[in-house]
Amino acid sequence: MKHTLIIIVICFILSTLLKVNAAFQQATFQQNRLVTTTPTTFISQKSSLVLLHNEPKQTLETSYPRTPHIIFPGGGIFFYWQAGAVSYLREKGYDLDRVTLTGASAGSLTATLTAANVDFEKATEIALRLAEEGGVWDRPLGLQGVWGAMIETWLDELLPENVLDMVGDRLSVLVTPVPSFGKEKISRFTSRTDLIKTAMASIHIPWFIDGKLTASYRGKPFIDGSFLSKPVDYDKQLPLSWDDSNTIQPSSVVTLDWTQDPVLANKSLGDAVTAVSKDGIWGMLARGREFAAIMEERGDFRGLPMKS
Repeated sequence: MKHTLIIIVICFILSTLLKVNAAFQQATFQQNRLVTTTPTTFISQKSSLVLLHNEPKQTLETSYPRTPHIIFPGGGIFFYWQAGAVSYLREKGYDLDRVTLTGASAGSLTATLTAANVDFEKATEIALRLAEEGGVWDRPLGLQGVWGAMIETWLDELLPENVLDMVGDRLSVLVTPVPSFGKEKISRFTSRTDLIKTAMASIHIPWFIDGKLTASYRGKPFIDGSFLSKPVDYDKQLPLSWDDSNTIQPSSVVTLDWTQDPVLANKSLGDAVTAVSKDGIWGMLARGREFAAIMEERGDFRGLPMKS
């Protein structure tokens, strides 16, 4: 009875994540088509930004200074698709050190490793080695209950000691506090260990990730950061300092979402937590590259900076 209840709860959470992700896609689709050509002026009041009532309205994604921003929604094992897309951007000479990044769930891992300039080929090799050592493909439950420890070890092996210097204030990670199920965006990290713990809180699928209901993070319980997330949750952080004379211009926002790839259209979030084969993982990395090429051809990356 206990195991049946756990399975029911996990299925409910995955079902909810799938529905929310679909809503996220539709909202993002509509939002990305709201193009504003008239700059809007804001005034600062104790770190708050107040829209002047006589100025035209804009979406939140066009309410900040012009800095390119990349969004990484959740996706479980489809992290590798995002990794392939980022690898393509790097290979084509896009300067990802000059963009801001927000990620949730598995997307928080992609965002973190991107900000830390980690090689995704190396990251994949290490992940497959850890999975092999952990006997993932021989376990009846696959990744269930052991994925968390593997990911934490993986991050510890990959992230450089000076990762906080590399990340700076460009990275934001979404986490979901319990029991409010609101959304918190973490963009200040006290140490390398704190950064890893933030990512671990963001990927915490109850019971599945490590057999525990919640992740203990900074003394409080949290679950998966993509749970009940909305497009507005992925907006970039406000600037640390604000000059009232600044004029706001539309931002360039890129969303790397595996569900927008027609080749993966028949996949679900249930597939996102499945231990696929080694060849399947390398195939996802390759497919991410292929779809990034399609995105580039249709102009999705035109706002991203290039290396000089």
